Amino acid sequence: MLIYLTRRVLLGLSVVLAAIVATFILFFVGPNDPTTALCGRQCTPERAAQIEQNLGLDKPKTEQFTRYVKGLVVGTKESDGGGARDCEAPCLGWSYVQNRSVTDIVKQAFPVTVSVVAGGMVVYSIMGISLGVLCARKRGKWVDKLIVGSSQFISAIPYYILAVIFYLYGMKYTGLVPEATWTPLTQSPWGWFVGLLGVWLFYGAITSTGYIRYIRASMIDTQAQDYVRTARSKGISEFDVTFKHALRAAIAPFVTLLGLGVAAELTGAIFTERVFNLPGMGTRTILAYSQGDLPVIAGIVIVSSVLLVVANIIVDLLYGVVDPRVKLS
Repeated sequence: MLIYLTRRVLLGLSVVLAAIVATFILFFVGPNDPTTALCGRQCTPERAAQIEQNLGLDKPKTEQFTRYVKGLVVGTKESDGGGARDCEAPCLGWSYVQNRSVTDIVKQAFPVTVSVVAGGMVVYSIMGISLGVLCARKRGKWVDKLIVGSSQFISAIPYYILAVIFYLYGMKYTGLVPEATWTPLTQSPWGWFVGLLGVWLFYGAITSTGYIRYIRASMIDTQAQDYVRTARSKGISEFDVTFKHALRAAIAPFVTLLGLGVAAELTGAIFTERVFNLPGMGTRTILAYSQGDLPVIAGIVIVSSVLLVVANIIVDLLYGVVDPRVKLS
């Protein structure tokens, strides 16, 4: 187990390092010009040269990359164009446009995205598993056809269209659910819960459509296995057969999809945050893109790669816990 975990961590670190190199090349070695974002299109050559010198952009790319990696590991001093400021590790750089540390920007946006995704995950996990099991047990009946048909119909509609409709007619005009607002959990737990409740319900219900069909198919396959039929022949109750035998085997692939899905949602909840006006990482990415704020985009990309790697490791470990047939070695 320890050897397996060590190998996975080392592999994950190599992936993160590759992502850092690719991000640096894409944003700081490519044809992008960070000085334009700070100085504007009408910047004089003299002013541009002064900014490049202050920000260290006139140094060789290898030296810039070494300094960038050093900031991630031990911290560094970042220049804001007029002076040097301490940037503690992990230092993701300095936003030329917002005149702030990228790390501080990510720290403010990250709890918003985590809150949205975590609450939605609870909703779509409950809905996906319960409705998927129900469809499998009622296979071919009207309940099964209604749930599966509805999930396919909803999945065919673009997510952002459904989000706008829900925001207008579920929150703004009718007030069926509280309008989405962001309140930090440490400031007011109740305000945090109420402000995100509608988003969780919508986001969880829409995301559950794919998981419902997956759990249904997995349960149908599992219920046809010999050990499930043997459990029924021994007189075990249908509830125990379904939830203690069939579901445990069927849920193992679901855990893999869930872990990878959560990681992807943490890094790509752009539409949800934008439609419901939540200041998360997706909103920050769009804002940084419109302003040409390359360090913020690069920092969010690196954080996203770390999240994906961590999610992969956690999923691998949970897979062995959920499915006793899997041995981690």
